[in-house]
Amino acid sequence: MISARCLTTCDDDEEDNSRVALILGDKPVCGVKALLMAPKIKLSSGYEMPVLGFGTYKMKGYQCLTAIHCAVETGFRHFDTAFCYENEKEVGEAIRTQIQMGNVSRENIFLTTKLWNTHHDPRDVRRICEKQLEALGFDYIDLYLMHFPVGYKHMCDEILQPMDGNKVQTSDVDYIDTWHAMEELVKLGMVRSIGVSNFNMEQVQRIIQCSSSKPVVNQVEIWPGFMQKDLVDYCRYNGIVVTAYAPLGQPDREMHSPIYFFSEGMRRLVKKYKRTAAQIVLRYLVDYGVVPIPKAGNPLHIKQNLNIFDFQLNEVDTRALRGIKPKDRLVKFDEVKDHTFYPFEREEEREQQPEEFEQEEIPPKRVTIPPAEPAEGEEAEPPVE
Repeated sequence: MISARCLTTCDDDEEDNSRVALILGDKPVCGVKALLMAPKIKLSSGYEMPVLGFGTYKMKGYQCLTAIHCAVETGFRHFDTAFCYENEKEVGEAIRTQIQMGNVSRENIFLTTKLWNTHHDPRDVRRICEKQLEALGFDYIDLYLMHFPVGYKHMCDEILQPMDGNKVQTSDVDYIDTWHAMEELVKLGMVRSIGVSNFNMEQVQRIIQCSSSKPVVNQVEIWPGFMQKDLVDYCRYNGIVVTAYAPLGQPDREMHSPIYFFSEGMRRLVKKYKRTAAQIVLRYLVDYGVVPIPKAGNPLHIKQNLNIFDFQLNEVDTRALRGIKPKDRLVKFDEVKDHTFYPFEREEEREQQPEEFEQEEIPPKRVTIPPAEPAEGEEAEPPVE
């Protein structure tokens, strides 16, 4: 779990929450006098990042604008986007509007975006980062991640997946060279911290050995049933914070998957804690020591996602969630699985087995679990990244 000594809370004098404006309708989506905000964890770069973020994968246009406005007004201060999401303009516009309205300051926003695979050539890194800063409308990015270790052939900035028939055209650019170019962005003041996404232990270790700085964050897929314990433990040992995308496992109500999310065991937890399944899972993940970045478009779900810091799971329930049978990853990048830098296991998917969990009927030990954070009420429209 995230050590209590690494967590900080928001200073009441630092941000006047009484000035929150309502721009999404006549009725407030949250109380205007006291916003609930996530505690922060200190990165190895010295900057602080909220331990719960707001994901924007697949959000576009008006939906993205209104979701970001609502999230800021609800109390979210950590936002995650990427070049390949094609929504940096909307994310930046909504945040800048909130700043202009006096609802939040730029220093209290933690903004993450990512370098896409077609821009791994060191000569492209500064240029594309400048383009992203222009789209966002800010003069610096809090956290800049290399989205994937495999580079794609660059044809033009608008083509995200250069195809040759049904095969993605990749490049032979070494991600170490890309990383060194990203380090220059920090020196230039364009980026405050840099990290990686979808990197395995060996690849992270190689960066550490071949560079003057190490990633402050590794953003990877984590959800109950795919916890990546070895990778999380490795990153924790090296002082690297792990951000969890797809934190619920992409719930699909029609397909009733993943099974754990709709199981009888989960229904008992929902009834016991009087919380949504998403809140319970995200609370569990924060206690596990990772930073979830759920996505939500519904104002009620956005508010629920942040409302996870006033309860905690007992040891028995935590153990039950930990006992969910391991499943295969959801995001695989199969189209480049033959590349030298492909970071995932190259093996057939494991046979899927029923995974419903039951709560253990054993008395819990008296253990104090520090507050954490789940979040993501978007059950009907689950997040992907």
